[in-house]
Amino acid sequence: MYPPRSINRILLTLVAISALGASAGAQMPGTPTLQNAFANPGFTAAIDGASLSGASSYAAAFAWAPGSARLQFSAGVGFQTRSGSSTRTVYGGRLNIPVYGAQSSLGASVFAGYGGLTGGTIDSTVSKALIPVGATVSFRHTIGSNHGVSLYGSPVYEWVTRGGGASTVGIFRGSLGLDVGITSAIGATLGLEFGSKQPPESGKPSGTAFGAAISYAIGAGR
Repeated sequence: MYPPRSINRILLTLVAISALGASAGAQMPGTPTLQNAFANPGFTAAIDGASLSGASSYAAAFAWAPGSARLQFSAGVGFQTRSGSSTRTVYGGRLNIPVYGAQSSLGASVFAGYGGLTGGTIDSTVSKALIPVGATVSFRHTIGSNHGVSLYGSPVYEWVTRGGGASTVGIFRGSLGLDVGITSAIGATLGLEFGSKQPPESGKPSGTAFGAAISYAIGAGR
C-alpha cells in the first residue's frame, strides 16, 4: 500500500493532468468538441488550432473552476480562414459539470455550450452558431511524479443555426481527446470530432474535425 503522503501526491498529479487540455474545450464552429470529464481548480490558458471541411481555426482560450471543482467554465475567441472566403471571428463558451470520479482515475461529466461565427457573408451552407450538449467518460494515468495522460470520449448532440435565415437543424456527433502532461503545468491536447458526411448545402458539421492545443495550468507545481 502507498503511504498517505504518496497517495496525496498521486491525487494532486492526477488533478494537474486533467487541467492540461481543459482550455481547448471552448465551443467554436469549425472546431472539435473536446471535453475532459475532470475539472481543475483555478485557471488554465491555451492556444488552440483546428480544421474542419476546408476551414482552419486558431484561438486563445481559458478554463476556470472553483476550489470545489464541481463545475468548470471554458471560453475562447479566435479567427477562422477558408479558401475563397473572408476571415471570420469565432467565439464560444462551455459549462462542464463533473458527476463522478473527482479524485480517481475514471471520471464522468455532462456539458453544454454555445459558439458563434461572425464576419463576411454567412449563408445557409454555413454553421453560424452551435449549441452542443453531451456527456464525457475520461480515464487518466500518472507517469512518474508529474507526468501523465488522460483519454476521453463524448457523444454529442448539436443544434446548428445556419446563416441566411435558414432553419435550425440538429445532428449527432462524437469526439475523442488525449491530454498529455509534459510537466505539472504544461500540457498538449490532441483530438477529433467525427460524424457522417453531410451535403455541402446542409450547413451541418460534416466529416472529421481535427484539433490540437498547448496549455498552461496557472499556478500548478508551485
